[in-house]
Amino acid sequence: MSVPTTVAAVRPSGRPGPDGATGPAPRPGTAAASGPTLARHIVVIGGGIAGLAAAHRLTGAGLRVTLLESTGRVGGKLRSGEIAGTPVDLGAEALRVPRPEAVDLARAVGLGDRLRVPAATDAALWTRGALRPIPSCRGRDVLGRARTADTYEVSLRAAVPQLFEAARHDGALLTGVRAVRRRTAEQQRRAAEERQAVERRRIAEERRIAEQRRLADRPGTAGQPGLPGRARSGPLVPRPRSGFTRPGPGPGAGADVGCAGPESAGGLPGGPRGAHTIPDLSRGGPDYLGLDGGAGTLAGAVADAVRAAGGEILRNTPALALTRGPYGWEVRTAARTLLCDGLVLATPAWTAATLLAAEAPLAAAELSEVAYASMALVTMAFRRSHLEGLTAFDGRCGFLVPPGDGHTIKASTFLTRKWDWLSERAKDLFLLRTSIGRYGQEEILYLDDADLVSAALRDLGEATGLTARPVATDVTRWIGGLPHYAVGHPARVTRVRNGLSTLPGLRLCGAAYDGVGVADCVASGQRAADEIIAAEAA
Repeated sequence: MSVPTTVAAVRPSGRPGPDGATGPAPRPGTAAASGPTLARHIVVIGGGIAGLAAAHRLTGAGLRVTLLESTGRVGGKLRSGEIAGTPVDLGAEALRVPRPEAVDLARAVGLGDRLRVPAATDAALWTRGALRPIPSCRGRDVLGRARTADTYEVSLRAAVPQLFEAARHDGALLTGVRAVRRRTAEQQRRAAEERQAVERRRIAEERRIAEQRRLADRPGTAGQPGLPGRARSGPLVPRPRSGFTRPGPGPGAGADVGCAGPESAGGLPGGPRGAHTIPDLSRGGPDYLGLDGGAGTLAGAVADAVRAAGGEILRNTPALALTRGPYGWEVRTAARTLLCDGLVLATPAWTAATLLAAEAPLAAAELSEVAYASMALVTMAFRRSHLEGLTAFDGRCGFLVPPGDGHTIKASTFLTRKWDWLSERAKDLFLLRTSIGRYGQEEILYLDDADLVSAALRDLGEATGLTARPVATDVTRWIGGLPHYAVGHPARVTRVRNGLSTLPGLRLCGAAYDGVGVADCVASGQRAADEIIAAEAA
């Protein structure tokens, strides 16, 4: 074996090596094992948000990190751009709140004061020639908005009237509809009981705290059972209630979200002034947040934090091959070979399959079966005056298009309605975007940009009545951009991870495994990093 051109770290004396031996001989060109040692070296392959989140977590734990990105930029599906002189997202543009990892990461890298709630969350379904209410389920619609008790039936009747008509003449279908209604009623009953139980526990906890305070304020209660060694006038801090999570400290924590409206000048509606709090979704808060300047700015901020912590980010540096050697992993690039103690693969499944083909052929075969969908985003800027009198844009953040209706676009987002920061920066413009391309129907994406813009304008005109021409356009293609989870995907991921468990120091993360959203990818990267950290500490 040739001597690698880059040496990662000296394994500490007495620490078991990959072969189980302790205190291996030093590598060529390194100090003796008894001499000073370098920080353990981890290589992250892939500079999307999953890889960046993993690198951020690893550098925070004091490990030496090198991140390899095959393209000229980091961020993956988070991408910032500009249209008509206004910054805009050309990829993912929102961070989901119920899964808090992305929002917490934004705070950790100093973007907490730039988090923004959406100005509009109402959306429609474009079907059968009109914009209609979106069907709902489990108490919320697909955009996370709370619904009333009868919204489900009303919206379902609007979207699929044939179902209710057919149920009158089809006994099996009628039985199914009734079963769904019974299950829905049972779920609502259980949810109500759980809310009541939570409220009872809250009241009991408050009464307990009040009683402790009453006893604490009585003379001579220092040393009283239940209050050992406590001064009579000392404060009693109540314990957090079950299910309550307080945001941790860090850059951005406690900063103002800055959402629009006088009631939220110091934070989100209902929150303390001057405090940054995530809204309580059970009380109708937003299901997602954005960032002033675009969600794409998160990637750059995380990359800056990684560099500030000593991490190295190499762009235009694809990994060409992986080899498990006697001292750890060898990662070959065009310019050099890196030696490392741990490895995080944050790449699309097909890239991971290629890199693992030699060391883990069965896992590589499984990964090669993960399918991907492609899409294009057509972003456009119009004069606001051109939208006057078009009620389709009033109060809405956009609309979805179900498959099978014969339209080219599959969704449209009214960016200026959705995000106040965009409305404020482009006062004379109205920005929106449409998405084109469904799984298995990507051939349309190979049309020229002008043809994609024309197709988007044609559908927009039919859906909203808009006939004006845009003052600026941008077409962003995401070829193989989103993994398509087939039936049995979780079992496939489990088999892959189990198959790789025999290779020490290797972890996978990204959209191909645990979810395609920004928060899902952040959580996936952090999970991979935490497992590497735990293994290094063992």
